This record gives sequence, C-alpha cells and structure tokens, in this order.
Amino acid sequence: MGLEKRTIKIIVIVAVTVLVIGGIIGLLLGLLLPYRYVELEVWPRADVYNYEQPLIQFRAADPGSWQPWFDKINTFLQAYETTVPEDPPRAPCSIQRHDQRLTSPNCEQSLRAWMPCTADKFYGYNLGKPCVFLRLNHIHYWVPEPYNMTTRMSLPDDMPDNIKRAMQILANEQRNQNLQRLPSTLHGDYVWVSCNGEFSSDVENIGPIQYIPVHSPPGFPINRLHTADRIPRAARSLPDLNPAPLVAVYFENPHRGVVINVECRIWTRDIVYDRSSRVGRARFEILVE
Repeated sequence: MGLEKRTIKIIVIVAVTVLVIGGIIGLLLGLLLPYRYVELEVWPRADVYNYEQPLIQFRAADPGSWQPWFDKINTFLQAYETTVPEDPPRAPCSIQRHDQRLTSPNCEQSLRAWMPCTADKFYGYNLGKPCVFLRLNHIHYWVPEPYNMTTRMSLPDDMPDNIKRAMQILANEQRNQNLQRLPSTLHGDYVWVSCNGEFSSDVENIGPIQYIPVHSPPGFPINRLHTADRIPRAARSLPDLNPAPLVAVYFENPHRGVVINVECRIWTRDIVYDRSSRVGRARFEILVE
C-alpha cells in the first residue's frame, strides 16, 4: 500500500514538472519566435504606431498638416520604385511628381493605373480624399485557402457584393481562351480584401470607397505572395527580396470633422473573421478637418 502511494506521488510530481516546463518553453517560444499570424498592414502610420488607435488626421486646406502623411507614404513606397514595373503593377512605380522624375513610358502607364493614389495627386490628401495602402505581412508560415474563382463553393453571406462580382467576372475571363493577359490569367486566385466603417455611424460617414488599381480585383494575387508553399523552409525567417503587392483604398468623400473608424479584412476559407482578433484584420481611424 505504501509503495502504491509513493508511486502515485512520483507520477503526480513528474506530471506537474512536465506541465510547468512545457509552459515555460511555450512562453519562451512565443516571445522569441517571429509572429506567425497573418497581418494586414496599414500605411501610412504614425511614427509610434498604436494598433488600437491608429489615427490619420489632417486638414485638407493646410499643406503643413497633410505633408507629413504624404512623406510617410513616399518613404513606404520607396522600396517599390522601378522604371520597369510589372503588368499589372504591384505598387506605384515612382514617388516623384511628374515634373521631378525621369519619365519612362512603362512607369507612366503603370502610374495611370494607380490614379489618384500617386504622388502626382498627393495621394488625395490635398483634397481631403485620402489613399491608404494595405499590405499582407507575416505570411511566410501561411498557406492561404482562397475562395476559388473557378470552382463552385459556398461563399460567406456577409462577403461584399463587389468581391462576388469580381470573382464572377474573373472566372468568366479565365474560361475565355482569347484573354491571356488579364490579371486572373496571370495570377490565378486572390486573397480578397474589403474595407468599411467599423460601426453603423462610421458606415454612414465613410462615403464611397474605391480599391486601386481600379481595373484590378480588390485583393492580393496569390502568385505574388511569398507564402509557405512558395518559398524554401530555410527562407521563411528571411525578409522578402521583393516587397509584397499593395492594394490602395481611396476614400472618395469621407465626412469632414468626425473620426471615422475603418475596418479592413481579408477573405480566405482558412481565416475565420473575429472582430477581437488581429489575424487578417486591420483597423484605423480617419479624421479629415
């Protein structure tokens, strides 16, 4: 009997020790390893970024008020500058205004696709119609499961109609043998993205939204994303040689003088939307005075 009690006591001690050591190892791994959740980045952002209150505030009539945001966007887009942009372009190819840059026919054509979210138009900030750029990050450990354009599958009831229309259009284009250079043919499926007011009052104040480039689908082409199935395992902890593609959100007529809470999210089958989560979701605030 004594032996049995002693054996039970040893088992309990061993079990507790294993649990404690496992918890410590898990905590250390969580602190030391890179974040592995899919992040939807928002640019521009303040020097001291606050996820809970990322406010973009400016006065359209005061260049000194919006110039810092203009400069932050230019700094962010500098990594994308090129005289030979891809087709379709992954970002604006120049951060210089027309009278300051060396013109290149390819770049000029690319910039037209990004209007009005270009330096020539001050990214809309001088008119109180700001452009905000979105980019996916922390995707080296992720294999997206897209809502496929060519395979019949059920779509979420709350998926925006513009995404459903884009999926249908691109599916039709893919089936057309004569259209070989459209985005759907070049890049296949997309990680779709949408933005809207976070609360009912914000939906009323946000005004019309355009996704730029306007003739491209509202999302990120999967073929251009450096996800886990497209890069060697050894490269997953390394920075990308080519920056990820962008989507610009153009606010055509946001209500002046009020803080507008904006929520953007991605749409894939493997990421479940959760308003309290940061996975595949971003929020920011706009105040145009």
